Amino acid sequence: MNMSQYIIFGTLIIVSVIIITLIRLKNQKLQPDRDTRRASGMPFPEQAVPNDKLVIIEDISEADIRKVVQEFCNTYNKKSYQAIPRLIRLSDKRFAVTFPYNIKWEIFCFFINYLHYPVGLDRAFPVVGWATAQSTDNWITADSANKQVMLYISDSDTEYDNVYLITSDNIGYKLGFANGPEKQLLNIPEKAYMPPPVTVGALATRSYTDFK
Repeated sequence: MNMSQYIIFGTLIIVSVIIITLIRLKNQKLQPDRDTRRASGMPFPEQAVPNDKLVIIEDISEADIRKVVQEFCNTYNKKSYQAIPRLIRLSDKRFAVTFPYNIKWEIFCFFINYLHYPVGLDRAFPVVGWATAQSTDNWITADSANKQVMLYISDSDTEYDNVYLITSDNIGYKLGFANGPEKQLLNIPEKAYMPPPVTVGALATRSYTDFK
């Protein structure tokens, strides 16, 4: 075997290894985080923080929503409490989530995306979020700051790592987490803003379950 044949043979082996590795990675599914352990000595918030962040999820069983919310907390609360959601049952398969201790804007966006695309469940769920956007929040522009906004996942989404934002005066943005622009102004928003069907204040007297 001459040198050129060795090179060709070696190249074929390398290409084969790369293809096999890519196939294996593609076939590997993300696994839900079921580890409820937390770092020792993590301080828990002592006082509630007033805010209007709200999420409504539909067409999901109580067992599944409890599982999904807990697994999100398991992912983000390893070293500090970044997410302390409060789950409130609205009807048989419809639930509200509030955040009595508030939550960072980006984690709030991740939460909406995660509820829509939960790891370990082979389907997506209708999820919509509402909040007042702050100028200091990630991805928020002058057009959306200090406005009531609605967050959702596009019906035509194929990227799985974003949320869409529409302001109360119907200015729309796509907020990307990893792929593409972090904030992309939409010429024609897919949805018009709709106010939340219930307010955080109105939910205060309902029975609930807190997760951490």
